[in-house]
Amino acid sequence: MITDLIYRCPVCGRFDWFSDGRCTGCGAEAKLVSRSMLSINGKVAHVSYWYAGVLGFELPRAVDGTILRSRRVHLFRETAREIFKGPAGITATRFDRRPMDKGTLALKEKQLVFSGGKISEIIPFRSIRAVTIESNTIIIVCPERGAFFFDFLEESGKKWEDCIQKAISGYHAPERIIEFCPRIKFASDSRPAPVTEPVQRPVRIPEHQWYKKEPKILIAILKAVLKLIITSVFRIRVTGLDHIPATGPAILVANHASFLDSIILSVYPKRNIWFMAKNSQYAHPLMRRFLKLARSFPVRRYTTDVQAVRNAFRVLQNGHIMGVFPEGERNWDGKMMKFKQGTMRLILAAGYPVIPVGIRGAYELMPRWTTGIKRVPVTISFGAPICFDTVPIQAHTAAQIRFVTETLRQRIKTLMKQEN
Repeated sequence: MITDLIYRCPVCGRFDWFSDGRCTGCGAEAKLVSRSMLSINGKVAHVSYWYAGVLGFELPRAVDGTILRSRRVHLFRETAREIFKGPAGITATRFDRRPMDKGTLALKEKQLVFSGGKISEIIPFRSIRAVTIESNTIIIVCPERGAFFFDFLEESGKKWEDCIQKAISGYHAPERIIEFCPRIKFASDSRPAPVTEPVQRPVRIPEHQWYKKEPKILIAILKAVLKLIITSVFRIRVTGLDHIPATGPAILVANHASFLDSIILSVYPKRNIWFMAKNSQYAHPLMRRFLKLARSFPVRRYTTDVQAVRNAFRVLQNGHIMGVFPEGERNWDGKMMKFKQGTMRLILAAGYPVIPVGIRGAYELMPRWTTGIKRVPVTISFGAPICFDTVPIQAHTAAQIRFVTETLRQRIKTLMKQEN
């Protein structure tokens, strides 16, 4: 529902505000015109406009310091399940989530407090390393205690992600937080100059090969069937496929607004595009098999996943194309989010050609706040490869990361607007 994103009244700031087309507080009329346009009191604007207004409200605070108190929440913890092995020597630990308890979560000025039937947890802000969301589950990472997964069963998880991040930002002020995932990163953490070392070597990951013979025919059939289905069901237009090199490694970088983005990007190019997929998507055996055939591998995106980074380099070293969504996750309001610095560092360290891709229309197709698919025009524009100088990890500077970020953002934005 759109209220998963617009979780406060854009006029008065009331939570749990929408009922029968009106705000239960100020009476403002609200109507969803399309998946990207919302009308409030007769003013029609993009959902990103109203979402920005929602973010502009201050957090409420009770006398006892409580900011928010949840309805029913399910707490999970992480457990290692098995070793995942895939083509190109990929190897990763697959994690599952084990249920712990049900209860309520309270957001306070300096901590989170979970109160369950069997378990009580106090998580001080000073101990939190990362905050992010997957579906309707908020993930809180503490180095000493691991990851907490709070599944919100009766309200917007996005509301809780935004409010927790805003509370943590206030706690750490005046230091400015520029990223919350895969770790909380402050503006002061940026390195102005490279680390001085005698030798700075390029990244090289040991290679393995778990498969003597890869099922190329099966992969080709799978791609052909998916392409036929997608072309028949959806209105997809693809341009610039000739920019994809016939051989050799490359990094494909695209904006990310829909769950279907990686599927659409995978079926149209002749070459296979490898993607990282959320670790939780590998829970079901059939899905795990499909993702392996689709040339995907697991990533724990709520932490700095060294295994996933190594696997990305293995894919490239084996001469394949690695697909990356630099926003790190699907955006919520159709507006491109900040690019993750870790992805920019990977691009600099790898030194392979980067293929920018602009996807237009995918937000209307299936925005993050809904599970329904709408048949709308989608345009995918592949751009000419961009070559950046190879820079060893130890030599990365804030200026270099900023240059790669701004270059790719501008190129993707241009491709998103491209008409032919």
